[in-house]
Amino acid sequence: MKLLVCVYVLALAGGSYAGRPGAQEVIDKFRAIVPSYLSAVSEDQQQLLTLERQGTDAIAQFHTDMMLAKETFVMSVTRQEDALIELMNAQNRSVADGQCMQFVSTALNQTVNVIGVAYTTCINAADEALSANISSYYGTIGELEQSVVDGRLLDVFRGDNVFYTPDRIVAKLRQKESELKANNSSTAIGEMREEVAAFQADLSKIRGTYISCMTVAEVSFRSYIELARSQLVMICGALF
Repeated sequence: MKLLVCVYVLALAGGSYAGRPGAQEVIDKFRAIVPSYLSAVSEDQQQLLTLERQGTDAIAQFHTDMMLAKETFVMSVTRQEDALIELMNAQNRSVADGQCMQFVSTALNQTVNVIGVAYTTCINAADEALSANISSYYGTIGELEQSVVDGRLLDVFRGDNVFYTPDRIVAKLRQKESELKANNSSTAIGEMREEVAAFQADLSKIRGTYISCMTVAEVSFRSYIELARSQLVMICGALF
């Protein structure tokens, strides 16, 4: 904002420099470039806002996808648990050993709790990875935003004197003008698009790692269910 105010002040500066035509040319040239410069900055800022929203949307979608995955795995465990409990409840207690089935039921409950620990470990790892990626992503956004709004028009005066070397200042202003015409979108915006794509890819990778972690835990529970069914039949005398 300070940059824009300064630019406007210089652009609107009036007065006559009849004895210093070079200085007058500097002011006139600067004033002529200001509209294009402000337009470019405004456009870049709008694009940055759009790209920031894309990053925010990616984070929101990531959480939605993660909860969908978690729900799928949680329901898988609860369905298997309920199915085994129903099998035990349906047994004829005069045939199957009730105490034996109670032991299996207790073991089932504890195993589900252990799987819950595994699920928590998976989500914690995903959360840590997400936090690191978000910090990196928004840190990069801050750097790119700074590169867009940084004072890159006033630097034409650096190292020169508006009265002594006006021609050199005008030459630099013309170079700025050429750059503005040649580059409709800044390098920073291109870098930002790459960052958004990389961030989305990172989120996808985190989700994939999370699903793999949850799958390992869920498969181990399936193995336990098979063991429990075998125990019910071979040890408790249950009939399926």
